[in-house]
Amino acid sequence: MPVDPILRPAVAADAAPLAALWATAFSPPLPPDQWLVDPDRLAHTIVAVDEEGVTGSIYGLPKRLREDDGAVASVHCIGSVAVADRARGRGIARRLVTATLESAGRAGADWALLFTGTPEVYRSSGFETFTMRRSLTGPWGAAGGATDAGTPDAGSSDAGVRRDPVRLDQLLTGAEAYESSRAGVVLAPVRSAQDWAMAAVRLDGMTLYRTDGGYAVAEARDGLGVLAELAAVDPRARDVLLEAVAADWRAGGAVRVDIAVPDRAEDVVAVRGFAPAAQPVQDGTGMTRPVRRSPRITGIRHFGAADYF
Repeated sequence: MPVDPILRPAVAADAAPLAALWATAFSPPLPPDQWLVDPDRLAHTIVAVDEEGVTGSIYGLPKRLREDDGAVASVHCIGSVAVADRARGRGIARRLVTATLESAGRAGADWALLFTGTPEVYRSSGFETFTMRRSLTGPWGAAGGATDAGTPDAGSSDAGVRRDPVRLDQLLTGAEAYESSRAGVVLAPVRSAQDWAMAAVRLDGMTLYRTDGGYAVAEARDGLGVLAELAAVDPRARDVLLEAVAADWRAGGAVRVDIAVPDRAEDVVAVRGFAPAAQPVQDGTGMTRPVRRSPRITGIRHFGAADYF
């Protein structure tokens, strides 16, 4: 009869087995790149170990997230919950969740957050589902009714927009615009230096558009235009950025879009003009659980792809 795995904090020797576990437990495979950015990753990771080695994992990352009353909560963000095929059905995932919640309590977290496609796994541990608008998706360009835009040149209205591959030092120049544009948006992180470094990893390969007063991160690939992040301190900056993105999407052959912006009135109006045929997509994968207290997350909720954990 198999012996129950022991649970313990991760150690340096677990890095390679964890990468191997995440490569097989998740589809698509989860690379360790973002995890490696966290200098306290071993302390934040609990592993299950049996006679064959690492057989399960859970990662609890502290973040500071905005709440509906203007407060900023200390949140235990749970990810990388994985159990090897050989050990499934033995309650290991539940034991890992219990262990990371105990760690969250010792660290003084207000509440815990996770995103999952299998909520039934976590309900027995006290987690409850919430919904938010993740993005706007649908046809774009000639099919979607967006206004025409050509490839930009020196005389175009987006000539002042700088385009670069996403890189941390350049992404950080948008920190003020990010904080300004996320005021009052529930769940939006108050980004630390580490949060920005992790965001740069998640946005790697995309284009960073920068102008005075704002930035956008976007790409066009295989007919899909993706706007992963948009932050501007004023409407002029936002509109100039959207014009630049539109020009590149048309040049790249985008016919459908996936646009992630907070559900604030001013952003909704701008995006409606930019992609009038795109429709909101509700996301029900988020779950929360009280640790020190209950979360306060009514109102406009937004948690972008750059901040996933």
